[in-house]
Amino acid sequence: MEEEDLGPPPSLPDVLDDLAIRFVVNCPAEEQESFERLLFQVEAAFWFYDDQYREIWPASFPHLNLLGFAEKLFSECVLLTPFASKTKEIYETFTRYKNRIPTCGAIILNQNSPPSKVLLVKAWNGKNWGFPKGKIDRDEDKADCAIREVREEIGYDIAPLLVPEHFVERQLKEQTVRLYIIRGVAEDTEFVTQTKKEIGGIEWHKLKDLPTGKMDVSQLKEQGKLKYWMVAPFVDRLLPWLAQMDKKAKRAAKAGKNAQPAKQKAEAPAAAPPRKKADKADKRAAAPAAAALQVLQRPEGAALKRPPRGHAFLDFEFKTHAVLAALD
Repeated sequence: MEEEDLGPPPSLPDVLDDLAIRFVVNCPAEEQESFERLLFQVEAAFWFYDDQYREIWPASFPHLNLLGFAEKLFSECVLLTPFASKTKEIYETFTRYKNRIPTCGAIILNQNSPPSKVLLVKAWNGKNWGFPKGKIDRDEDKADCAIREVREEIGYDIAPLLVPEHFVERQLKEQTVRLYIIRGVAEDTEFVTQTKKEIGGIEWHKLKDLPTGKMDVSQLKEQGKLKYWMVAPFVDRLLPWLAQMDKKAKRAAKAGKNAQPAKQKAEAPAAAPPRKKADKADKRAAAPAAAALQVLQRPEGAALKRPPRGHAFLDFEFKTHAVLAALD
């Protein structure tokens, strides 16, 4: 099938106007409660710009980081221009806010008993390895967040293997990170990321090769393990937990329960922080922070529409009612 000829690229101001309409002007009202929330829409617009416009017309649009893109969008979008001079301040507030949002993911282990390998992911164009995980959405359950993020990053559904009480959790600065321990995944499983320009590698790594949180950066560098610095804080809690579970399994087998072991209440790792304290941190981070700057107000006629621009890409609209009528 031949690719559709989209013609010459639109101008950058037209692109920014298109993105402002798509992601900012008509975003849900709750996303305009504060600049911290609104910047998530700006971030979505940035990824669309990078994944679509720059990929279709790579020579026509500049490479930008999120701050650079936000500065341009704030200077073009009529709702944002009053705050253009404070773009950097708003961006820095957004970054601090993001770094407080709890993240959830999984420590995926192979089928060996005890496990000998763990699955790690590497960021797009990145050098360091970490666990598949991501930020929790508002009002989302932690286990559901882990399932969603792992599915997005490696294309694997951990739901059938997830035990809600089996996790390790760390407080890294202002951010709570919870990783559910998933055992029994076959090493020949095919993992394929469902994201674009986010995951650059998915590989099994030997548990014995991973450093623990007791090593500082200089020690990691000396041993050639600096690429595991994001993993280290969790290994020194994972290994004792696995040893504890292995001892329980051996005691059960010795007592003759290995054929049909009695169902026991699963226990969370002893090192996990108290739930009450974690919940407070979660609520503080997941709820919109008090906006330090004036919040955008949706104008009358909220569902604004841009006039036709005579360009196939810019004028495209997905008409849901027409699709449904055709299906009927």
